[in-house]
Amino acid sequence: MKLWDKGYGTDKIVEKYTVGNDRVLDLKLAKYDVQASLAHARMLEKAGLLSKQELQALQKGLAVLMERIENGTFTIEEDFEDVHSKIEFELTKMAGEAGKKIHTARSRNDQVLVALHLFLKEELTDIKEDIRHLFDTLIALSNKHKAVLMPGYTHTQIAMPSSFGLWFAAYAETLIDDLFLLHAAIQTADQNPLGSAAGYGSSFPIDRSMTTRELGFATMKYNSVAAQLSRGKLEKTVAFALASVSGTLSKLASDMILYLSG
Repeated sequence: MKLWDKGYGTDKIVEKYTVGNDRVLDLKLAKYDVQASLAHARMLEKAGLLSKQELQALQKGLAVLMERIENGTFTIEEDFEDVHSKIEFELTKMAGEAGKKIHTARSRNDQVLVALHLFLKEELTDIKEDIRHLFDTLIALSNKHKAVLMPGYTHTQIAMPSSFGLWFAAYAETLIDDLFLLHAAIQTADQNPLGSAAGYGSSFPIDRSMTTRELGFATMKYNSVAAQLSRGKLEKTVAFALASVSGTLSKLASDMILYLSG
């Protein structure tokens, strides 16, 4: 039964339409949900909320799930609400009651949010490195071709003499602005929301600093309500940064099309 199922009948066609590709996209968060669950379990054991035996069972089960995720055999069937409920179901099968206890001091809210933070942090860091490599390539080409003349265009008309060196360097410098925005997005993602629960924290003696270290975050979202208020803001920050990169690459491609069409 799905997590939010209230026992009402739902038209399968309507359900398929509303769910769309959610399960496919959720698979991208699977390994990050496992990573966060492992850090949370270790913290619960340290806080005395899990026994050593329960932690060992959870670690073993999470390792099995991570292996399945990495080799592509982990799937989310239609019977499950999302990746988080599927992982919890599988973990409970392998670790017994400990699989349910892992949700102690954790809400679906911060569980989803921490997986998203981890995913975006890693993806944005990879993109940032790709942009840096492109920057280095453009600078190298600028230095190599700084004396090679080319026409400078305005309104798609030849206007003034210019050089390939100036053109390559222009896009290299523009990428610096994009890197500033990507760095800001990474900083926004690099804050641990785990432990904020449904928005008001937990009465259990949890150690959020521990999970922050375990997951490699630079810092945490200190205010639990602020952590939940960040939902949507992170995605908008990321979208704005990527839109800036896309704009630069679009202009670069447009220039190349113009030069090659003559």
